[in-house]
Amino acid sequence: MEELSDTKIRNAKPADKEYAIADGQGLSVVVRPNGTKLWLYRYRFGGKRKNMSFGTFPGVGLKAAREKRHNAEKLLDQGQDPVAVREAKRQEDEKLKHTFRAVGEEWATTKLEKENKAKSTIKRERWNLAQLNRELGDRPLCEIGPPELLTAFRRVEARGRYYTVGRLRSTASRVFQFGVGASYCNSDPTRDLKHALTKAPKGNPRPALTDPDDFGDLMRRIEVYDAKNGGLVRYALKLIALTMVRPGELRLAEWTEFDEKNRIWLIPAEKMKMRDDHEVPLSRQALAILAELRPLTGRGRYLFSHDDDVPMSDNTINKALRIMGYDTGPGGDHCAHGFRSSASTLLNEEGTFDGDVVEAQLAHETNEKKRRRRDEVVRRQLAKGDKNKIRGIYNRAAYWSERVRLMQHWANRLDRLRKGVAVSLRKSA
Repeated sequence: MEELSDTKIRNAKPADKEYAIADGQGLSVVVRPNGTKLWLYRYRFGGKRKNMSFGTFPGVGLKAAREKRHNAEKLLDQGQDPVAVREAKRQEDEKLKHTFRAVGEEWATTKLEKENKAKSTIKRERWNLAQLNRELGDRPLCEIGPPELLTAFRRVEARGRYYTVGRLRSTASRVFQFGVGASYCNSDPTRDLKHALTKAPKGNPRPALTDPDDFGDLMRRIEVYDAKNGGLVRYALKLIALTMVRPGELRLAEWTEFDEKNRIWLIPAEKMKMRDDHEVPLSRQALAILAELRPLTGRGRYLFSHDDDVPMSDNTINKALRIMGYDTGPGGDHCAHGFRSSASTLLNEEGTFDGDVVEAQLAHETNEKKRRRRDEVVRRQLAKGDKNKIRGIYNRAAYWSERVRLMQHWANRLDRLRKGVAVSLRKSA
């Protein structure tokens, strides 16, 4: 055999059939018909002939190929199969590439951001990922098992953060399920922890005023609330009471979403919890507030903003309620989200609007037998989805005229509550 050289290999021409240029010590270059020149190391292990590729020439030169052969021979002297060792290293490198941190980021980018999830959802899930990464971030996803997860969750439980543990488990489960689909791991270990974690104690729901007199007093306090920037916060308090929307939906309300001519506020799906467009009929009172707001923020993007491109803070309404003397914390008096519960309770107690009997998740949970009759018109206006999708599509159109009437009725009711006028309740049949 002639001794291999870079010149000899470089000058080797392809032929109809592949051929090899060998050095007689197991190292050879296979020249293929397409011109590719592949390094091969031929050796015996366990009584069998085996081949090991070192890459292609000229990407791998002769000197580098000989170094690779030398390393392979050292493994053979140690009784190890060079191909098996290289494959084990490749798998280990693959594990290190697919750590919980890396897969979590891939999941967040692919499933949350590209699917246009709500900003609040992305913010919450990324916060959860940051907490999980403290314990699991550098661990290969496929090596994390239930015991390791349980140890990490127990540390959070030890601080009394039972609700946090539940949220972290849910986020971790989504990452593992994403990993299973991408072949980064074989299973979701969080599913085996359901009965191993301490169940969070029942907490107090968001506080809300449900007595007509108390709610009327709140409306009177709002009317005289002396906020800065031309009463911007006062308008926000009045509009959230009139429209029954969630605080985040009000805070991010944009002028382009309002069709004042047709008296509709169309909230786009990406801002809605149920991920569906939501139409809010605008009462005369709501339209009057928009007219007063236009001179203040009408040239900007958001209804409630101290800067054209920056919406009102998510704590602004609760801060105003606290200034007015209301405890907004769990078990307190009333909070920004409580306007929805107040509207639902007062309207259903009044009984003016009939509709399908549906379960509503706006009232306080109790251990008593659940006997909740929630008017479908109110439920739809609160943007609560219908579990029956076909019925939900029908109701969306069928209840529109009632919802328009409902919102004007509710606005008039707020005026009467503000003035302290009592409302007679319909007697049950």
